[in-house]
Amino acid sequence: MVIGENKIITYFSKNVNLLNKENIHLSIEISPKNISYCLLNIQNLKFIFLKSVTVENTNELINQIGSENDLKLEYSSSCVSYKNFPTTLIPNELFDKEKKHLYLDFLCENTENIKLDISKKINCTAVYSIEDKLSQTIQQIQPNIKEKNSTIVKICQLIKQYSHIKEKTAFLFVYSNKININIIEKESLIFQNYFKISNETDVLYFILFCFEQLNLDPNSIELYLFGNIERGDENYSLLYKYIRNIKFGRNCNTLSFSEELKKVSNHKFFSLFSQVLCE
Repeated sequence: MVIGENKIITYFSKNVNLLNKENIHLSIEISPKNISYCLLNIQNLKFIFLKSVTVENTNELINQIGSENDLKLEYSSSCVSYKNFPTTLIPNELFDKEKKHLYLDFLCENTENIKLDISKKINCTAVYSIEDKLSQTIQQIQPNIKEKNSTIVKICQLIKQYSHIKEKTAFLFVYSNKININIIEKESLIFQNYFKISNETDVLYFILFCFEQLNLDPNSIELYLFGNIERGDENYSLLYKYIRNIKFGRNCNTLSFSEELKKVSNHKFFSLFSQVLCE
């Protein structure tokens, strides 16, 4: 079901039984103007429910979270990842917990509620900041929930899922007002950054700019697409003109989806669906 201009998107299996919650894992992904969440049957690793709601501001987001009755149920396990909040990655060998506020000084003014996501897989620590009220709301409805940073989730799963590719490979995530570019080579992250965008030309500019800085040939490098981009839209058409090897990313083959959820573009909710694989 899709309501309005992509404000509310809901897909669910017709035989979902939330009374049997001991076999269900809840994954939540929150960005400044969106909450998306899904339910996974942990017995067969099949997703059976997905809902995504886009709002105008943080207060609306908090109210929306509070109104989602499915989020208030007690599941076998639950996890939330925070996406597109001020975030920086620090190599673990250079990370100093006492300086965590300093790492975000150039990214945001409010550094009161700073969270950490330490990853041994990519040898980095994500230092990020979210509003207190938002964090408190999540903790109230799911007291035992695990917290993650979406950037860590994405990179860990990309490295795991595309480990068979040995050459430098680019991964582009398109959001409403920013993009995220990742370059991976031989299971190692060599570049990662976010860029604010205002139009389709910005997307192409930042991709080509990164390629130029890293001496990557647009005619040979493979570029995988994720997020809010579809074949034939303006972003895709522009990229296709200048970059030869474009492909859409896919969710991990380990996971399966109910018939209703199979209608969702395979590349659209990559970090949300990958969350459970990055425990």
